[in-house]
Amino acid sequence: MADPVVVTKRLGKGTLSTGNAILYPAVPAGTIALVKALTLCNKTALDATVTISLAGTEVIFQHIIKARDTITIPFLDQVLQPGETITGLAGTTNAINYYISGKEVT
Repeated sequence: MADPVVVTKRLGKGTLSTGNAILYPAVPAGTIALVKALTLCNKTALDATVTISLAGTEVIFQHIIKARDTITIPFLDQVLQPGETITGLAGTTNAINYYISGKEVT
């Protein structure tokens, strides 16, 4: 049996909209994704809410991020199976930037 191949990578980055969007596409067949860290930045002068879901389950639900504030979850350590995604949305369009890092293991 071959050793697993582990690739450290950026899983997603961008700006959230008010509609639920895919931030990291479906994990490929034969692969698992390890979500390591998540950073969310409110770049506006008003508080804004954010919801992030892993594999269809909200792990952050309508969390308020203060104006001009950034939060980082440095040790998220969650596993996504083949076909699962990361999705997210904000209460205000163009308010929240996101950056997700992790690993893919095949």
